[in-house]
Amino acid sequence: MTVIRLARPEDVDAVWALVQRAAAHMQALGNPQWGEDYPTRAHYAADQARGELYVSVDEDGTILGAVCLNQEQAPEYAPLPWAVPGPAMVLHRLAVDPAAQRRGVGRSFFQFGEAMARRLGLPVFHLDTYARNDRMQALIRSQGFTQVGTVHFDREGRPDGFPCFEKVL
Repeated sequence: MTVIRLARPEDVDAVWALVQRAAAHMQALGNPQWGEDYPTRAHYAADQARGELYVSVDEDGTILGAVCLNQEQAPEYAPLPWAVPGPAMVLHRLAVDPAAQRRGVGRSFFQFGEAMARRLGLPVFHLDTYARNDRMQALIRSQGFTQVGTVHFDREGRPDGFPCFEKVL
């Protein structure tokens, strides 16, 4: 049984270690989405300080994954043909420890974010991932999201675009 809770300041080091393992695993699968430049420990520390970083923990308190959930949409999203433009729940920097993958951790973050969006009265859920992140794209689609377009971020070593997805709630 896993539980999702707000991350605490003392969780940031464990989250960062998990993110580094996840990034190395992604690289090994041919997905250069995460590297030295993004994301950084500072991203997760700032997410935690704003009360936007959530962790999935097992019954022993071990952190299995982390995600930032907020309403911050990248400026690059603006020209996309969203079915529901305007305020949205947005998922950022989802990471699952490679040792905990395929156990429903990522899926539980999507369900948690959807429930949060409904509580906040947000009509839609938006996110993006890297074009080479096949596993994340499969998870996104399995949760009922539709691709609405592709954006490009100025990130070195990532020549492909970032497909953007939407789920109307």
